Amino acid sequence: MGAGFGLGRVVQGLQGRVPAEGVAIPEQDSHGDLRCHPAGGFPVAVSHHFRRRRTGGSMIALPETTGPRFGGVDRCPRRRLSRWPLLLAAILLAGMAAPAGWATEAQTPPARLGIQGLDGHPELEANVRAMVPEPRFGCNAPPVRMRAYLRQAREKAEAALRALGHFNAVIDTAIEQDGDCRGPVLTIDPGPVVRVEAVDIVIEGPFEKDAAARRWKENWPLKVGAALNQGSYDAARDGLINRAWSRGYLDARYTRRNLWVDPAANTARIELTLASGPRYRFAAIRTEQDVLDDAFLRRLIPVQAGEPYSSDRLAAIGSSLSASGYFADVRVRPDLDARANGAVPVNVLLAERPRTGYEFRLGYGTDTGPRTRAEVERRWVNRSGHKWKAGVSLAQRRQTLDSVYSIPMQRPFTDRLEFYARADREDNNDIVTHSGTLGAQYARERGGWTQAVFTEYLYERTRYGDAPVQDDSFLLGGLKLGLRRLDDPLFPVEGHSLDLILRGAAEPLFSATSLVQGRARGGVSRSWRRFIFQGRAELGATRADDFERVPKSLRFFAGGDNSVRGYGYESLGPINDEGQVVGGRYLCALSAEAMYPVYGDDWFAAVFVDSGQAFDDLTDFRLKTGAGAGIRWRSPIGLVRLDLAHPFDAASSSVRLHIGIGADF
Repeated sequence: MGAGFGLGRVVQGLQGRVPAEGVAIPEQDSHGDLRCHPAGGFPVAVSHHFRRRRTGGSMIALPETTGPRFGGVDRCPRRRLSRWPLLLAAILLAGMAAPAGWATEAQTPPARLGIQGLDGHPELEANVRAMVPEPRFGCNAPPVRMRAYLRQAREKAEAALRALGHFNAVIDTAIEQDGDCRGPVLTIDPGPVVRVEAVDIVIEGPFEKDAAARRWKENWPLKVGAALNQGSYDAARDGLINRAWSRGYLDARYTRRNLWVDPAANTARIELTLASGPRYRFAAIRTEQDVLDDAFLRRLIPVQAGEPYSSDRLAAIGSSLSASGYFADVRVRPDLDARANGAVPVNVLLAERPRTGYEFRLGYGTDTGPRTRAEVERRWVNRSGHKWKAGVSLAQRRQTLDSVYSIPMQRPFTDRLEFYARADREDNNDIVTHSGTLGAQYARERGGWTQAVFTEYLYERTRYGDAPVQDDSFLLGGLKLGLRRLDDPLFPVEGHSLDLILRGAAEPLFSATSLVQGRARGGVSRSWRRFIFQGRAELGATRADDFERVPKSLRFFAGGDNSVRGYGYESLGPINDEGQVVGGRYLCALSAEAMYPVYGDDWFAAVFVDSGQAFDDLTDFRLKTGAGAGIRWRSPIGLVRLDLAHPFDAASSSVRLHIGIGADF
C-alpha cells in the first residue's frame, strides 16, 4: 500500500488523493466530515480527533480538538458482520479462563491501575490518570477481563501523552500480583517531547491593529522551542477568535489553522490565518418596560447607537440598568441574526423591582445603647425616576426622623439633586437637645470623589440641666468632599477614606451668629502578612463671633466607641460651671489599631491606642489617651466588637468596656 505511517496514511482530503510521504494535511474546516478512501477503510479528511502510535518517518497533521486531550477516531465502517458468534465465543473463553473464585469477585477489593516510569513527570502521570478510568472490577477478576481493560488503557494513555507532546512513547502492559490481589499495570517510557520549530500567525483585516490582538500575540504560549501542548494550543487558538468576536468582528473566521507534527523529528509547526472582516457597530437599542420615560431610560444606558460593538459595552448596558435600582431583572440580547449594514440591534428586556421597599436594622453600642432603624423607600416616585426614602432611628440616647427626596440629573448615576429633612432628639448626661433641619444639596461623583454643595436651615433648642433653654437658628451653606476606596466598607482590610466639610453662616442671613467651621475625618487600612493595621484621624475647628450662641450639634466632643476608648461618650471637652461637658471650638482625635486572626477568617484579636480632646484654646490643651485590647467577630448579623480600654488619666483610671454590634446608624 505504499509508504504509510502505521494505522493510517497521510492523505489529502480536499483533492481526494493520497499525497507523497512527508506531506501533511492542512485542515480547512473545524467541522470536517469523516470520509472513506475508496480503496478501503482509512480517513480521507480527518475530523476532530486522531489517534496515533509510532509513525515511522512520515509527518502527520494534527486536526483540531475540542479539549486538551486527543481521543480516538475509528476507521470508516466496513461491511457489518453479525456480532452474536463473536459474543458467544468471548463468553465461552471467559468461562474457561475464570478461576474458581470468580463468583466472589464482587466481594474482593477493587483493582487499581498501576503506572510506572513517570515518577519524574507528575504532569504526564496526572494527565494519564485523568484520561484512563480506573478498573471497574475486583482485584481477582479473570485475566481476560484485565487484558481487555489494558488494551483500552494503553490507547487512552497514548492519547493523554500526545496531548502533552509525547508522540513516541513506549507503553508496556502487565498484570502483576500484589499479595492476595493482582491488578493492571502500565509501564511508560514517555520518550522525547515534540517541540515547536516554527510559528506562522497572520491576522487579515482591521483587527490586526486592535490592542486586543496585539496583547494576544504578546501572550502566545507556544513560541519557537516550547514543548507542544495541545491544551495550550487549543486555548490560544480559540482565544484569538473569541477576542475578535468580543471586539465586534462578528464575521471573523479562520481561513487556515494547521498544527503539523513530525514525530520522527519531534518537531511541530503552527500555521494560523484569521480573516477578521469589518468591525460592527451598535444599531438601535430597543427596550421593553413600563416604568420610566424612554428619554430618562436612555440616560441610564451608557451605549449609544453607532458606537463600536463589543461584549464589554454590551455587558455595561446590563450592569448600568441593574445598578440603577429600578429593575429586578435585566436581560440584554444582541440580535445577531438581524445584523445588517455593519450594525447589530440590541433588545433589552426589563422587569421592575417592587415599587416600595422596606428595611429594618438592629444594633447595640455602648454609646447608643440598644438601637433600631426602620426605613421605607419609594424606588421610583414618577416616570422621571425620582426617588424618596424616609426612616426612623430609635436609640437609648438619641431618636431621629429623616427623609430624602432625590432627583437624578443629566448623569443619573453620578449627579443628583436632593431635598432633605431631619428631626432629632438627644438626651446625654442631663443635656437635652431638640433640633430640626431642612436642606438641599447638589451632589456629583467624579473619579471616586463625591462632591456636594449644600444649604440648610437649622433650628436647635438645648437645655443644660437647670440652665435656661437656648434657642438658636442658622442658615448654613457649605461644601462636602468625600472619598471611599475600601475593599469592604464594614471591615476594611485594604483601602482608605476621607471626608471633608466646610460650612458657614452669616448673622444677617437668619443666623444667631456668624461662624465658619471645617472638619476632616480620614482612615486607612493596610495588611501585612496576616496582620491588619488601621488608623484614623479627625480634626475640626470653628471660628464664631459669639461661640456661646453656637448650638450643640455644631460643637466638638471626644470620647466613646468611635473616638477615644477608655472614656465615655462625649465626655471629653470644655466644661461649664455645673460640670457638664458643653463642647469646644476645636477637635483632635487619633487612633491606631492592629488586628490578627485567631480563629478561622472571622475572629480577630486587636490591640489599640486612642488619643484625643475637644478644646477651646489652641495654646492650652492636653490630649487624653486610652489603650487596650479587644475581639472582632465578622458575624452573620454584622461586625461585633468587644474592647477593654484603660484611660491614662488619674481622674478616671478604671477599665472601661466598649461593645458594638452591627453597623452604626
